[in-house]
Amino acid sequence: MEDAAGEPIDLDDVLVVIAHPFGDPEVPLADWIATGPGPGRFVRPVRARSRSTGQRLPLSVISLRYRNDGESRRAIADGRLDDPWPDAAG
Repeated sequence: MEDAAGEPIDLDDVLVVIAHPFGDPEVPLADWIATGPGPGRFVRPVRARSRSTGQRLPLSVISLRYRNDGESRRAIADGRLDDPWPDAAG
């Protein structure tokens, strides 16, 4: 995976905060990509940071198909992106 500038991203170094009704956990981006929102289809990353430096990162470090925001869900619904979690309930 690459960032918006085309630079490679170390998925294990990026931590994302997931907006969730029962609290906002911070998880590795690699875990989010692997599992997605599960049954909470509108759960999504809202912040990102580097694990190694603590530096806040733009959400653009997350590929659009994995952001699970309005823009990414529209792109998936329109067929412009493949659904990364087609078996998720919702």
